[in-house]
Amino acid sequence: MTSSEKLKAMKVHFASLGISPITGAPWVWRVLWFFKVPVPPLVFLPFASVALLTGGLAAVLWGLFMWLVFWSRGGESMWVVVGIPLLFGALFGYINAKRVRTIAHTYDLPLWADYNGPPHS
Repeated sequence: MTSSEKLKAMKVHFASLGISPITGAPWVWRVLWFFKVPVPPLVFLPFASVALLTGGLAAVLWGLFMWLVFWSRGGESMWVVVGIPLLFGALFGYINAKRVRTIAHTYDLPLWADYNGPPHS
C-alpha cells in the first residue's frame, strides 16, 4: 500500500470513527502532503517522534514570534530568549504527544508502517 493510498484509507477510517480530520492531518501535514512529502500522520507516530516534531516546531515559531514582537529591542538575557521557547516547546510537545497517543490507543491504531486501512469486519 502506497503512502497516498494509506492517507485515503485513513481519511475514510477516521470519518467512520468520528475522529476530526484535523486530528489526523494538522495544517502543516496537509501542506507537506500537498507537495507529495510522505510524512505519516501524527496519530501513527511514536510518542517521542510526536513530542519532538510538534514541540520543536512550536518552540521555533513561538521564539520567532516573541523575538519579533517583544525581544528584538534588546535587553533580554539569552537565557530568556532561548529558554522560554524551549520550555514552551517541551510542554507543547509533551501535551500534544500525550493527546495523540491517547487517541491512537483508544482506537487501537498501529504505527504507520503497520497500518493497512480500517479493519475489515
